[in-house]
Amino acid sequence: MRRVRDGEVPKDGGTAIQDDPDRPVFNGNGEDDYVCVECANVLATAMSATYMTRRVRIRCGRCRTVNVSAHDDLDRPRDAS
Repeated sequence: MRRVRDGEVPKDGGTAIQDDPDRPVFNGNGEDDYVCVECANVLATAMSATYMTRRVRIRCGRCRTVNVSAHDDLDRPRDAS
């Protein structure tokens, strides 16, 4: 994950808010876990990189940093398959 840059707000995106710092916001069946760039708190577990795009932001429940996936610098569409 990385910190959201100033002005980086996609019109079709949203920010998930982690209410409980001891529970991840998202749980999936993928291969990657995502942690906060500031405090290393677990934000999402077992997620596929395909779904963790820059349109998905997560506000950490521990330090309040808004995070976005670090590997998605381009807004690439998901596979339709």
